[in-house]
Amino acid sequence: MQHFFKKSLGQHFLVNKSILKKIVSIKDIRDKIIFEIGPGQGALTKEILQNKPKKLILIEKDRNLRSGLLKLQEKFKDTVSYIYDDILNINLKDFNYNKIQIISNLPYNIASTLIIRLIIDFDIVESMVLMVQKEVAERLSAEVSTPYYSRLSVLIQLHAVVEKVFEVEPHNFTPKPKVKSTVIKITPYRKKKKIYDELDRILKISFRQRRKTIKNNLKTFYIDAEKKMLECGIDPNSRPQDLEPNDFVKLSRLLI
Repeated sequence: MQHFFKKSLGQHFLVNKSILKKIVSIKDIRDKIIFEIGPGQGALTKEILQNKPKKLILIEKDRNLRSGLLKLQEKFKDTVSYIYDDILNINLKDFNYNKIQIISNLPYNIASTLIIRLIIDFDIVESMVLMVQKEVAERLSAEVSTPYYSRLSVLIQLHAVVEKVFEVEPHNFTPKPKVKSTVIKITPYRKKKKIYDELDRILKISFRQRRKTIKNNLKTFYIDAEKKMLECGIDPNSRPQDLEPNDFVKLSRLLI
């Protein structure tokens, strides 16, 4: 049956087999617990199965793709589990696995939101190999004082190592996206830093207006913000993009 691609779900299916193989080869997945988010028509799924994972859990939202994925589940019934749901509604810890790996050509429309959400589950995530829009990869890996440095950069870099592995041109997808894509590898730190909630609030406020000083962005929400910045050695007249990730950690702890 012909599949009609849903722009609303950010569907762009990778069809180049050599690139699919390259993605799966980035990490050793033999006998591992693998989650694939948005398997689509199963092209990446088949390559993952060639590498003999212990378990492969497929999470797909599009009901029109269900029949093809159910056939894979029937063929590899001892390995493959299939869940029809939105990944944003799922808590990975509910599966009761101690360590998992995630491999995915992420739907473009949820990539940033999902990666931020997954930080909370990093104590059970061994690694993530993800295909994202090139711009998202640039923001995830951006250094201080560069145009792409943002809330996303700080959050992810405080919790994991981000590596850009290789770029993928639009002609390798069906339908072709308008932008280039990048395969990234995210490796969470072994010791989870319990700094997420207040840190994220500080970051949202700080990067709301990048051209304003950090002092002016925060003073409406925290009356003694400037005083606290001076106490921890942060220049209140700095722009948010000029603060190191650990500076935001200091602020989040002082302003609680």
